[in-house]
Amino acid sequence: MPRLSAGALAGLGRDELLGVLSGIERLANRLAGYRAEVLGALEVLSESGVAPDVSPHLSLRDAAGVSERDARRMVRAAEKARQHGTVLDALSGGDINAAQAESLCDARVPDSVRAELVAAAAGEDTDATRQRVRRAEVEHSVETSMERFERQRKARGAGWRRDHEGMLRLWAKLDPDTGAHVEAALEALRREYWIDDKQVRSGRRTPAQRDADVLAYALAGLTYTDADAAAVRRLHDRADAGSDNLRDDPPPSRRTTPRKGAAKRTTAECEPSGDASTQASAANDERRTLGRQLPPAQVSVLIGLDALRGTTDEMGLTDAGVELPPEIVRRMACDAEIIPIMLGSPGGPADAGRSRRTVPLRLRRLLVARDRHCRWPGCAEPPSRCDAHHIWHWIDGGPTNLDNLVLLCHRHHHLVHQHGYTMIPQPDGTWTAVQEPERGSTPTPRRSKRKARAP
Repeated sequence: MPRLSAGALAGLGRDELLGVLSGIERLANRLAGYRAEVLGALEVLSESGVAPDVSPHLSLRDAAGVSERDARRMVRAAEKARQHGTVLDALSGGDINAAQAESLCDARVPDSVRAELVAAAAGEDTDATRQRVRRAEVEHSVETSMERFERQRKARGAGWRRDHEGMLRLWAKLDPDTGAHVEAALEALRREYWIDDKQVRSGRRTPAQRDADVLAYALAGLTYTDADAAAVRRLHDRADAGSDNLRDDPPPSRRTTPRKGAAKRTTAECEPSGDASTQASAANDERRTLGRQLPPAQVSVLIGLDALRGTTDEMGLTDAGVELPPEIVRRMACDAEIIPIMLGSPGGPADAGRSRRTVPLRLRRLLVARDRHCRWPGCAEPPSRCDAHHIWHWIDGGPTNLDNLVLLCHRHHHLVHQHGYTMIPQPDGTWTAVQEPERGSTPTPRRSKRKARAP
């Protein structure tokens, strides 16, 4: 592909310039495929002992002059592409780009279906390819919904680092369940900030700047303007107006408290950064340190009754469009408010019933007074970090009474529903967790020497 001078480019029309750009991208795609093949040849040399290389990403960094982070990413992408010949051929031919290649390699579908996806990707953009891959994974699933969730859970990660200017960069990758709670908590404050920003005629902050200010409050309790401080107060005032007054002192680092929703609404709170009285001063100008966690946020999940009962594998769907396995929704629905919705034919009438809390607040208080902390053997998480778990699930006809409830922290509540444990009370007031053999092979929990804490 010849390189045109600036003068030659200035004489081209719009369609011709777009054609040049298309050619550049096709060439870049071919080079990405070629790089994957070269890295593969280097790997063969390393494995043969002719040119051993324990850190191929460092070799790539030195040869290409890229950052170590980018070199790691290139090596991982090349390894994926070499594992799928059809994807590597399409990339080397310039038919797909590197982002499409990675999505096609990660697709959990049979190889025959992957080949069809590669052929279709040659004529579409990256977003369309990712949507096509997601539909194919649903239609040709090679894993159950819980297997997919566990894989996503293992792939979670987060980190932070300083760039060359001293700016702090954050990144995070969360599983759908955790991500739904975090997103709901952040979205509430983002909406408040946006309401105020709409009134600003000039100098309005960008969406990225607004999101940065949301994280600054969520993680450190910081606001930098009176308007943002007022927005935070509005958010807390609305939450306090509907508070169930079940929070402990001090506040928890994370709490899941059900609210209203199609199947469940939960809340997520962050650990406060400190005592506001020690951080505030009489003359702090516009910089404010509010030292309060985000107020409870609501996560709504819509799921069919049959899936909630465990007779189908239908996924639950949050308001943000995130799919959750029915096992996860069943755990969330243990201690929630339920709004039954009767749907008619497509486009037909529908009716929503009144919300009904599975565990009334008065009953939860009795449960807290009895259990005092998570009753999983050896665990002593306080009630503020616990859910009310139905031993005999309410959707299967289990009664919502004190004898059929037990406090479980979020981690062990997840474990009970995921691996089929049953909580059994003992005469001495302790509880044991017994696993159904056909539901998994997680080892029986061991008691620890950690003492229980009062709520």
